[in-house]
Amino acid sequence: MLAREQIQQHINELDAAVPKEDADLLISYNVDSAPDCEIIGNHIGYLRFGIEMLKAAVVELEPGAVATNISIGYMEVPRWSLHVKRFTRREDVRTNVHREFLARFPDKFTWKHKLTICYEVFLGIFVVLCLLIGFGEILVWVWHLVF
Repeated sequence: MLAREQIQQHINELDAAVPKEDADLLISYNVDSAPDCEIIGNHIGYLRFGIEMLKAAVVELEPGAVATNISIGYMEVPRWSLHVKRFTRREDVRTNVHREFLARFPDKFTWKHKLTICYEVFLGIFVVLCLLIGFGEILVWVWHLVF
């Protein structure tokens, strides 16, 4: 495996060899095909994108920081592309995402949570019963109208 300095040297050579001016990259998101997105780019755009990803992998982070200072804003197609806010490097990607997901839900349900759940279940049953009764009344009305 290459040493970190060798990898950085290769990245610097690639960075100098591939121009930034003609790089175009579009990150497209279609609401109809959620949660999928598509990355569209020209030849130079994909090369620059790869170089920026390599930079994000080896850049020295400040102590305690997880966000890199890498940006692909110069190659994003304005108005049509999703904007990438930042590149975050974490070694515990799966654990961190799981932790953030669990943080949205309480560990224990308080009486307020339980009351809210009971209220929502009761309201749902009430709405379903009203719909069934209403549908039944319409069928009876149509039956009497036809026969």
